[in-house]
Amino acid sequence: MRTVLEFDMQNSIDLPFRFQADDVRFSDSFAEYFINHFSKPGDMVFDPFAGFGTTLYAAEKLGRKAFGIEYISERVEFIKTIITKPNNIIHGDALRLDEIDLPVIDFLLTSPPYMRKSNHPEYPFAGYKITGQSYDDYLNDISDMFRRTIKQLAPNAHVVIEISNLIIENEFTPLAWDVAKSINEILPLKHEIIIVWRNDETPTYGFGYDHSYALIFKLPSS
Repeated sequence: MRTVLEFDMQNSIDLPFRFQADDVRFSDSFAEYFINHFSKPGDMVFDPFAGFGTTLYAAEKLGRKAFGIEYISERVEFIKTIITKPNNIIHGDALRLDEIDLPVIDFLLTSPPYMRKSNHPEYPFAGYKITGQSYDDYLNDISDMFRRTIKQLAPNAHVVIEISNLIIENEFTPLAWDVAKSINEILPLKHEIIIVWRNDETPTYGFGYDHSYALIFKLPSS
């Protein structure tokens, strides 16, 4: 696999107007590339931070089974309208996976909600509500979530996380690198790919960047 990949930022499904200000989805083409590379037809593809359903939509399109969890109920209702198995998107908390009946996961593809290292009172894993939790809490929570997820991964399953580093108000947060380090303690990081985003209308991605990272982890054989 190449170390730099380029994808168009466009998605085939437009979001309703009420969601458009929060549209930080990775593209269909990104999801389809990694689903094709790390799974086969009939496999179960899982997204614990389903967002607006791109992973689930792309997985079904490619003949995979799809299952996801999303914290924000309005997003869950939207996802149900774009997938063929609406019962496979769960309104729930990815940090409480022990309470959810998960299938065996052949491939996990996700992009977690982002957090900067300071001056960020809204906690991403609480739907961006103010909770008093810190950046260190965020990193501990994401590693704990993957620790719980490992129990449901099929042997040799891959996990791909799309994520960026951040610069906000001149503060640099090495989010991609910190998340990689946190998860690597429980799930081996095997590879990273620079993702270059191509957009003719807006030449930036997410929080002012034109690139992100695909962090690739693999569950060792049991």
